[in-house]
Amino acid sequence: MICLSNLVIIANVPKTIKQLQDLMVGQLKRRGFYPKNEKEVLLRLGEEMGEVFEAVREKQDKRDLSYEVVDVFWNLLRFCELKAINLEKAFMEKLKKNEERPLPGPVSGISENS
Repeated sequence: MICLSNLVIIANVPKTIKQLQDLMVGQLKRRGFYPKNEKEVLLRLGEEMGEVFEAVREKQDKRDLSYEVVDVFWNLLRFCELKAINLEKAFMEKLKKNEERPLPGPVSGISENS
C-alpha cells in the first residue's frame, strides 16, 4: 500500500488508464502543478521523450529509464485529458482498425521482441 497525502493507493492492483489519469490529475492538483495549456503539455512531452532517448543512450538502469517513460506517459495522459480523448476507447478502436487493414503479403521476419 502506498500513501500519498490523504490518498491511499493499493499497490499491485491493476489500474485502468482512466484510473491512472485520475491519480495523476489528483496529485498534480494537490501539489500545485497542473498545466492547463496544451502547448505547454506538448512541449513537456517532447522534452520528456528526449530524456528517454538520453537514458537509452547513456545506458541508464531500468528503474531510471522506466521513470522517464512514465514522465512521457503522464504528459500524454494530461494531453488526452485536455483534448477530452478517451485513451482506452481510442486504443481499442485503433487496434481494431489496424487488425482490419489488409496485409500486403504473408507475415515473416518477426523480431524476437514481438
